[in-house]
Amino acid sequence: MKYTVTQRPDWSNAINETYRFFNEKDYAGEKLEERILFYCQMMEDFGLLKNGKRIVDLGAGIYWFNPLTKLLGAEVHLVDDFSGGGGVDNADRSYSTEILKKYREEWKFPIHEQDILSTPLPFEDSSVDAITCFHCLEHWHRSPKHLFTEIYRVLKPGGLLFLATPNAVNIRKRISVPLGYNNWAPLDEWYEEEPVFRGHVREPILSDLKNMCERNNLEVIANYGRNFIGRDSQFLHWIPRSLRHGIAACAQVVLQFFPTLCSDLHVVGRKR
Repeated sequence: MKYTVTQRPDWSNAINETYRFFNEKDYAGEKLEERILFYCQMMEDFGLLKNGKRIVDLGAGIYWFNPLTKLLGAEVHLVDDFSGGGGVDNADRSYSTEILKKYREEWKFPIHEQDILSTPLPFEDSSVDAITCFHCLEHWHRSPKHLFTEIYRVLKPGGLLFLATPNAVNIRKRISVPLGYNNWAPLDEWYEEEPVFRGHVREPILSDLKNMCERNNLEVIANYGRNFIGRDSQFLHWIPRSLRHGIAACAQVVLQFFPTLCSDLHVVGRKR
């Protein structure tokens, strides 16, 4: 399946307006552009970017998927504790606070600040068309069993869950780990970070994501592999960034047909 931004004439205007909203901040714009457009194209492919469709983004953070999705027609709800990660910088919260204020006042986003693992989702039964959870699951310190029960409850019959995570066994890790390199964040990031480590706690593999969906009566109807994370791999920092991106882009031409080897996993589950 090919993902482009040419299927609808309003995409370019929506992208430009989103850039202006974020003042062209790098983490919200260029660095994530291809990944975010991929997410939006998935939404478009499943008929979700239009009036009357309610999308809930779990672990929403602050990035331009949400404004862009709203500009393209959907009703978007944000659910997160906004306590770090996902564009929320705890070292300097002034920018994050400013953006969240604009989210509420200018964009009229319904924002629900809560711990998604322990608190019921603030939606009625069978009231949500789609739930997105992009690069959030790998940061959770506790079991998501309660959350998946809530996801099933609030999704409409036939509603969709979109999961995106890093792949614990991508092709780079299959090579580097047997050579003795650590598969996790540097020790200092985990040992020194207080009060709560916000990095990766448990990265899944493709069968894990499928298993969690099936356990909760969500039929897996699609899965995709991409190499967005691989392009900025810390392990390959010694390779110039432009060359690293070029290698990852070329590898993706082949690896997308073998999702279990890609750096990014995407699974779509449908409520039975």
